[in-house]
Amino acid sequence: VLRLAAGEEPGAATAIEQVRSRTWPAQPVALVSRSHLDARTQAFVAAWPQARVLACGSALKFALIAQGEADVYPRLAPTREWDIAAGDAIVAAAGGCVVDPQGRPLLYGGAERDFGVPGFIAWGDASRAGAHVEKPG
Repeated sequence: VLRLAAGEEPGAATAIEQVRSRTWPAQPVALVSRSHLDARTQAFVAAWPQARVLACGSALKFALIAQGEADVYPRLAPTREWDIAAGDAIVAAAGGCVVDPQGRPLLYGGAERDFGVPGFIAWGDASRAGAHVEKPG
């Protein structure tokens, strides 16, 4: 990842820094959507009463997970593949994962389902992916 200060030109970056997500801390940071916060997501986050919950913009949530500044981003409302594919790749490259609400890897290229994703959970610590899953149906 190239780190630039606000207003710097891309050519001004002098170092490449590997970003890494972090292991699950005692006080996790859970990220939620400002505009898509539903009851399912609220119930999911409530499983960790010690968590600090922050609402922020969509692309930023994936970046914060990848940088190790946050731990989990549940989006349990429907979305589209093109809204999350890049974020999924960034989180995975940093050591985390993005899974469906049952803890399974996301499948892309779903033309038969109009490229819909029923929901997802981005984890900074990939070992947590099966720790809290929803029952199907």
